[in-house]
Amino acid sequence: MNRDWTLIETLLPQDTNPAGSIFGGVLMSLMDKAAAITAWRYARCEVVTAGAEEMAFIRPVRLGEVVKVEARVVCTGRTSIDMAVVVEAENVFTGESREAARGFFTMVALDGSGKPAEVPPWDPRTDEERRLCEAARERRAKRRGRE
Repeated sequence: MNRDWTLIETLLPQDTNPAGSIFGGVLMSLMDKAAAITAWRYARCEVVTAGAEEMAFIRPVRLGEVVKVEARVVCTGRTSIDMAVVVEAENVFTGESREAARGFFTMVALDGSGKPAEVPPWDPRTDEERRLCEAARERRAKRRGRE
């Protein structure tokens, strides 16, 4: 079962602000896209974004850098898939690569009529996977507390 995906992009001048760094919304869009592709591959059905949380922009991404966006399944609910997404930016001339952003996305699987569909359960196997899944469950519980 596929639970990881890497998206590689180079960004253009229209993606930058006057300071020469990439707009945060452009990075969030790439993160959402990587999360969606990973969830499609995992659930083998359509998905929609239900939420994005704990977004952190760690360092600016500069025009001309190559962006690598990695998404992976960290937990599942009955119809939802929680994803961890990390963005790295690389200066292709020096080879230097650093983390630029990170966040968590929740995707909901849909059946052919657009209703929530059950997803295969994710069974964390390592201590790190269990930690990430438990953190996702805590975020889900907080969301439910706000409703």
